[in-house]
Amino acid sequence: MKRTFPFLLLVLILTGALTMSCSRRTSDGTTTFYLEGVAVPTDSLQNGYAVIDADANEIIIEVSKEQHFFETYRLTADSACLTQRYGARGAGPTELAEAHLIYYHKPTRNMLLYSGNDMGAQLINLNTKAVYPVTAFRQNASLWLMKADFVNDSIVLVACVIPNPKNKRQDWFKLLHLPTGRLTDVAGFFPADGFDSPMMTKQWIYNSSARLKKHPTRNRFLYGCGDEGLYAEIFDLEDNRVINRKVMLDQYPTYQPGEDGISPEGAPDWQLTGFKVSVTSRYIYLLLSRESHGERRAITRGQTPDKFKGPGKRTAFSEEILVFDWEGRLCHKLHLNPFVVNIAVTEDDSLIYGITESEAYEPVLMRYPHIF
Repeated sequence: MKRTFPFLLLVLILTGALTMSCSRRTSDGTTTFYLEGVAVPTDSLQNGYAVIDADANEIIIEVSKEQHFFETYRLTADSACLTQRYGARGAGPTELAEAHLIYYHKPTRNMLLYSGNDMGAQLINLNTKAVYPVTAFRQNASLWLMKADFVNDSIVLVACVIPNPKNKRQDWFKLLHLPTGRLTDVAGFFPADGFDSPMMTKQWIYNSSARLKKHPTRNRFLYGCGDEGLYAEIFDLEDNRVINRKVMLDQYPTYQPGEDGISPEGAPDWQLTGFKVSVTSRYIYLLLSRESHGERRAITRGQTPDKFKGPGKRTAFSEEILVFDWEGRLCHKLHLNPFVVNIAVTEDDSLIYGITESEAYEPVLMRYPHIF
């Protein structure tokens, strides 16, 4: 009998070393891992680029240009098969004109869709496909409710803007009760960036692009500025009060009121433009933007830097991830190849999913091994 086991074992070891990653220790004491992605064949991505959620068996992807708003795929070892499309674009009683914000409550399998144009919203259950209209946002039309995440199955924590240039109250978050539309004030939070007024400008800078994610089981949240600076912190929500705040990244947005005394302007060219986020019970994953304010201004002038040219290299695509624990400690750094638009990490921290582009500028689902 031929003894093939040692040879096969060697092949598997070498293959794993080549396809998973390499790593190196950096000066700040963290380890940087370089992860090589593997394309996951799909039967249809429907122009979707944002991965909403992923686990061992299923991935949920936002749809950007089709009649529906998001779709689910069944995951196997080597492919992803479309199982269902959800949401309907339109003006009917169970339709929305757009879904600018999409939030997933995994324990109930409910997806909250929100249209900023008309403040319309609905809950869609992924198991039953039932659609429930939500009027809570329209009931609070005098307050701009910007970004949110679920506290439980019926309450969301919302980052808000009070549309009044004369407002001096340091309101930052509200608890929105979805069944009734009732709002509850949340005390104890205000970014300490040294900028005090006008309040409307500060709220808009932070909350129009806020990143807000809840820990899967604890009442702890990640909050940060998604398009301005490089600022993020964690906190606990106890009843209606923020406690135990811990700043993780402290490059606060730099800005000043514009000529109208309200609209922000003046961020320096060097300042970065934020991050996207995925969380698990163990870690917070921040996918950093590659674009500075100076580069953003150059692009608006038609002077796109070379690093943003080509498939999978445009400004929406990124590769560097900072990994923090839920105590706010930086644990690891990751670099993905190829770049992706956003990420979703499986709850066991074993896999990272994102979407890149083919040479024909078509979306491609990528899977990255997680090795720590």
